[in-house]
Amino acid sequence: MARIMRMPPQSDLPDGPHRKFVEELRRYYRAAGRPSLRQVSRAIEGRADLKEVTASQESVRRMLKGMVLPTDWDRVYAVFFVLCEMGNIDPGANRWHNEDTRFDPEPESNSEYLNRLWDDALEAEPNPPPIPRPSVSQQAHPGYGQDDPWAADAPSGYSDEPPF
Repeated sequence: MARIMRMPPQSDLPDGPHRKFVEELRRYYRAAGRPSLRQVSRAIEGRADLKEVTASQESVRRMLKGMVLPTDWDRVYAVFFVLCEMGNIDPGANRWHNEDTRFDPEPESNSEYLNRLWDDALEAEPNPPPIPRPSVSQQAHPGYGQDDPWAADAPSGYSDEPPF
């Protein structure tokens, strides 16, 4: 029996564009009845209309777990398309089923919405660690910067005279 693949916890995939993308992709995975990764991979291989894109079981697993964000839309679209097909969802259908266009003047298809989330996730800048800066007390210290033995004024304890 296959194990259920769960959404990664916040500690592994924090809130942000990447998590939103994975949540949306998993929406189609659930609608497809949580097929095995082998089924998804084989379905992609069996489609001639997916621009000869392949996705191994491991690639599909890593996408659905948020461990990797593919940099090519063709691979994302192939997984999405096959999941839509398995779940009887039209990729080109309006993502939001709102009859009142006052609240959704420019409807977005399932495919367009996922593409936008994927693009946002690619464009998101990861939180880089802060750049270390010397504190004010270090800059004011008279010996600051003189622990470099190659500095011109650094006392070395060695003579510049040759040993012979």
